[in-house]
Amino acid sequence: MPKEAYAPEVTARVYCVMIDKARRALAAGQSVIVDAMFAKPKERDAVRKSADVFGVPFHGIFLDADLATRVARVTARDAEAADASDADAAVARAQESYDLGALDWTRIDASGTPEQTLAHARRAIEA
Repeated sequence: MPKEAYAPEVTARVYCVMIDKARRALAAGQSVIVDAMFAKPKERDAVRKSADVFGVPFHGIFLDADLATRVARVTARDAEAADASDADAAVARAQESYDLGALDWTRIDASGTPEQTLAHARRAIEA
């Protein structure tokens, strides 16, 4: 994506669309996973409030891994493989400076294998 695709107003629109789609799925009685960075408290609040409106449980999970792990993962991506993210090493490094504000979601260690991360997430949801 071009740099302009990550302008704050574009990001805000993307989050609005994702949350709107999540609300539609909730209204239809479906479970929802909304997968994004959610770096700002207002983004996290908006998705939590969507669950509250429908009276459904909400589990905010924030996947966390050290910078070296994140850079290695994005660098190793196959450009031809289907991947929802186009983040690269520069994006991973920039994320180190993000001010997440108060993070009341459960932090999950995502530095291991996908299976280990899933197990951590399941334990957090079941707790």
